[in-house]
Amino acid sequence: MKNYYLILIAIFLFASCEDTIDVNLEESDPQIIVDAWLDNNNQRQEIRISKSLPYFTNEITPGVENAIVIVKNNNGNEYQFAHEANGLYVYDFNENESIGAIGDSFELNIAIDSKNYFANAMMNRVTPIDSLVQEYRDDEVFTEDGIYCQVFARDFDGLGDSYWIQSYKNGQYLNRPFEINIAYDAGFDSGGELDGFVFIYPIRDLINETGDDGIPIQWEVGDIITVEIHSISNDAFKFLEIMRDQLLNSYNTIFAEPLANTVGNIYPSNSEDTVLGVFNVSAVSSVEQVIE
Repeated sequence: MKNYYLILIAIFLFASCEDTIDVNLEESDPQIIVDAWLDNNNQRQEIRISKSLPYFTNEITPGVENAIVIVKNNNGNEYQFAHEANGLYVYDFNENESIGAIGDSFELNIAIDSKNYFANAMMNRVTPIDSLVQEYRDDEVFTEDGIYCQVFARDFDGLGDSYWIQSYKNGQYLNRPFEINIAYDAGFDSGGELDGFVFIYPIRDLINETGDDGIPIQWEVGDIITVEIHSISNDAFKFLEIMRDQLLNSYNTIFAEPLANTVGNIYPSNSEDTVLGVFNVSAVSSVEQVIE
């Protein structure tokens, strides 16, 4: 009973001390944002270039529409991306070509007015998917009874392989913060040194759709699940890791950390600008199943 009263007192104190605080932030100059996540699929490739907005602005970042965007590879091939709308630059590969192969290196060049930006990337190896398993689960804490999936794949021997595991439900990309699923070798980060193993749990389980609370949602019979593993650079892994942690920061309550822009691997060549975003070229392995 004593502990019960202590809890009530704590709740009262926190509730009574709750005040609204208005924070005035100084506005900084807009920064260039580049989302350049390319892959070796023989299909449309996209790069979006935009400018940052003040923190409390509830709008989509405005696109940069006057850029020249060129990607080159070490084989002498050059691809100029054409502006489509609102800062989206595209290049359409037909079914007989792709941007390159595993082991190729790439250079991104962007010219905006009198300023130039560049980045380098390599298409790293990607592990094949061994299997996609459907299983019925019941009587589990926090989850509804139903069908859930796991993907099994084995990391290559040799430390330093990074992956981004992406999932789709009926063709819809699962992109909530809790659904950002990355692996360093077979584990969560470089400190694990889980080299050459099958992806550990819960990495192989994070292909299921989640609610806004992070709790997995069961699949329905007839749904189509698609899982892709993208090879990414260690720079891209670090970027996604920081981005995921900041998106989930509000769930840390009193342990939340101050937010900050996530700087990637794109740099100015003739200015002091800070560029946000990442240039990465992935090899992709994939599997698709109908839920039964």
